[in-house]
Amino acid sequence: MLIAITSFLFMTSIYYKILADINAPKHSLTFARIRSIIDPHAEDIAHQFYREMLGNSAAVTFLNNDMVKHRLRKAIVHWVNIAFLYRDSEIEREEYINYQMSIGQIHARIDVPVSLVNYGMFFFKKHLTALLLDSNLNREELNEATLLTSQVLDCALGIMSQSFQGDLMNNEKDSESFKLQFTTHNLAFDCERLRTSLSDWMRDLLLTIQQENFDAVNLPTIRSSNFGLWVTHKAKLFLSNRLEYTKLIQLLDDSDEALMLLIKEYENKELRKEILKKLNSHISSAIWLLGDIAKEIIEKDNGRDSLTRLFNRRYLDTVLRHETECSLQNNLLYGVLTVDIDFFKKVNDSYGHDAGDKVLIQLAEILTQHVRAGDFVFRLGGEEFLIVLGGITLAVIAGVSEKIRKAVEEHKFILNDSQSLAITVSIGTAIHDGHPDFKRTIKQSDLALYEAKHTGRNRVCLAKISPPTYMELTSD
Repeated sequence: MLIAITSFLFMTSIYYKILADINAPKHSLTFARIRSIIDPHAEDIAHQFYREMLGNSAAVTFLNNDMVKHRLRKAIVHWVNIAFLYRDSEIEREEYINYQMSIGQIHARIDVPVSLVNYGMFFFKKHLTALLLDSNLNREELNEATLLTSQVLDCALGIMSQSFQGDLMNNEKDSESFKLQFTTHNLAFDCERLRTSLSDWMRDLLLTIQQENFDAVNLPTIRSSNFGLWVTHKAKLFLSNRLEYTKLIQLLDDSDEALMLLIKEYENKELRKEILKKLNSHISSAIWLLGDIAKEIIEKDNGRDSLTRLFNRRYLDTVLRHETECSLQNNLLYGVLTVDIDFFKKVNDSYGHDAGDKVLIQLAEILTQHVRAGDFVFRLGGEEFLIVLGGITLAVIAGVSEKIRKAVEEHKFILNDSQSLAITVSIGTAIHDGHPDFKRTIKQSDLALYEAKHTGRNRVCLAKISPPTYMELTSD
């Protein structure tokens, strides 16, 4: 991670230097000439860009929504208008870098292929160069303008790509980690079960070698035991980068070697005793190591809120990215509920933080009980929770929201044996509107929550949606 951060900062510093060179004082007049030629055509460039992209089958998934079409044209016009501003100060150059980085982050968030981004920049180079060639610039001015235009576009693409790759790597790590998140409890259970299995294996071995008609062929081998099979086939998937995996492999090898030696030297009673003692030590070490692994998994369980055991923010983008893909590919709408406890500060101030924690735990249970198995409940932090409901309609999300609000209002939150408390929640809801950037849906849900808070609390407010989208949602 440190290497990745260092690399990112290094690359960013390079683009600062490139921008400083591009925006040297000698280029100020050339920037002015480029803008005078390109700016009047910004609207037409945006229109042609959209038409060109719709002709690319890979782009249709991201661009066939009316809202995207409307917003994308405005965004392209803005991008063209500011691309060729002369920036002679560090602050202006820093703002420009941050702007291009934000575009790269959006591309990563909605999984736009790198090839499509490159294709889009190729379009700009081609059309902007054509405008310069059709201008009344003399040969020297044209050469300078064409070169500077190319440098500006290459720099913008480089910044976007750097930001895109950084976010994409994080997305992929979280996606993989999210898949494994469902197996951590199983992994802890496996470790506990294998501890018992190893004890049974050692006992069976001792019983076998004490039989009068001892046959080495019938010895229970460590490689074929549950422990041996688990280490060989499964542990590597979860523990391959950890020291514990190396130790488990070594203990398996040592136990296997001791067992082979036991068979070979079985007739030597003194040596047999020493070998069994050593073998038992290996098995005991493996049992203790499995226990340590299980304990760490249960304690850390990354991606879970330690108090409520709900998912934390880490996997929110992963879930919403998945739901957005399902929505765009299969026309399955999803919704977001932002839930906030009313006057929670008063609970902590009046009853103490331990009481507040008990309220949070009980609320988490209520939220979990009132959603379906395929839905996701997150604790965002403090008294704020978020629920993602997949495959819904406007009526469903409104019904679930009101059901949760009412359940909380009617619940007695137990603080101790003699004390209970009544609380309420405000809920903001939003339906994904078809836009590939899922963070818009969260923002809409937040705005609806703000409205619920400022219009009386203990209520549900639905985000405002456009009439066409509303008609789609209610047409069923």
